[in-house]
Amino acid sequence: MKNGKVIALGISCVLALAPLGACGSSSSSGGTKTLEFMTMQSTGTPQLKVIQKLTKKFEKANPGITIKANPGTNNNQNDIRVRLAGHNPPDIWATHGWSRDRYGNFLEPMQNRPWAKRLKPLGNEVYKTSDGKFYALPADIQVSGIMYNDTVMKKAGIDTKSIDSWDAFKDACEKLKAAGMTPIVSTPKDMGAVGDIADYILPGMYTDAQLKELKGGKFDPSIYQKYAEMVSQWTKNGYFNVDYTSATPDDIARLMASDKAGFYFRSNGNAQLIESYNPNVKLGMMPIPSATGKPYFSTGEDMLTFGVSKTSKNKEAALKFIDFLAEPENLQELVNVSMNNSALTGVKSALGQFQTSYDYWMKDKKTATVPFFDRKYLPGMYSTMSKSTDGIITGQLTPKDAADQAKTAFENLKTKK
Repeated sequence: MKNGKVIALGISCVLALAPLGACGSSSSSGGTKTLEFMTMQSTGTPQLKVIQKLTKKFEKANPGITIKANPGTNNNQNDIRVRLAGHNPPDIWATHGWSRDRYGNFLEPMQNRPWAKRLKPLGNEVYKTSDGKFYALPADIQVSGIMYNDTVMKKAGIDTKSIDSWDAFKDACEKLKAAGMTPIVSTPKDMGAVGDIADYILPGMYTDAQLKELKGGKFDPSIYQKYAEMVSQWTKNGYFNVDYTSATPDDIARLMASDKAGFYFRSNGNAQLIESYNPNVKLGMMPIPSATGKPYFSTGEDMLTFGVSKTSKNKEAALKFIDFLAEPENLQELVNVSMNNSALTGVKSALGQFQTSYDYWMKDKKTATVPFFDRKYLPGMYSTMSKSTDGIITGQLTPKDAADQAKTAFENLKTKK
């Protein structure tokens, strides 16, 4: 399952638009209201199947409303950008991580909906503005760290609970390599698999003071270069899968599923593909080491988050559907296919086999969480982070080249604001 974070740079232009005038894609005919729902879920996925199931359930209870739950495309983010720029948004759409920071001007506020008080405290920084507004119904909230194959770790004599620094992580990789395992898997065929390496590691490269400067518009390339140098060293040490340039996401999943690889910098939802190749695979999650403090998890809005266009011609019907999805029984079905924690109270988390390691780190050890780095500090730069990391791994970029590339992208985006 892709996390939808690959950013089209031109999207920043959409954000500059004023709220749309009265328009929308819904229609009314003969007393029946038809609403368009841009799900951004691929055809055949468990997520889309559940959405379609719940849509039919809603339509049966509300015969005057029809919901067109459209599958996603290969270009979801550009699709919604074009629709917003053309003042013709769908009635409802999946906000893929950006309900507040990218789409807040276009969505109906949700803080006064009957289910709003059920939003867990973990979601406050993820979804809410400084004055308490939020703009979508989140089914789940992603808490991500480094995924690992527990069987492989045990074979190599590695205790993941002891990996509290990048030096300790390097030692673990050396043990995996010595045991004939692939220490780290990734692939450029999925930008998220490469981009998440940067997105997860970069928060721990900065001090609090440096993060404040970055948020204020000052990009220090030496910090990005420090990150790039570490990944470059991993490449030189032979930690990445040897077929990195040609591997597909399925190839990576097979490596993890066949107990031949150790670490994967990806969200828990990606375990569904791994488990499809080996239902008995043993996986876990661990926090990300920090160069400036203690280990942490990255957290943020995931793909099962839905907002309503503030200009929808059938806004009340759309909000009624959102309220229906928020009912615990219905929201539970969405959370069950997320492999994440639930975003609202009254709904159980569905972390699957990650539940044990999640409970240890989050409940017992009270591990800190930080927002997804690109969304808070480098909006619009996920693609650059992904491409520069790929360049480091393939050797096409030196760490300094990667840092300079990131700085140029940062300055260009700042100019466009």
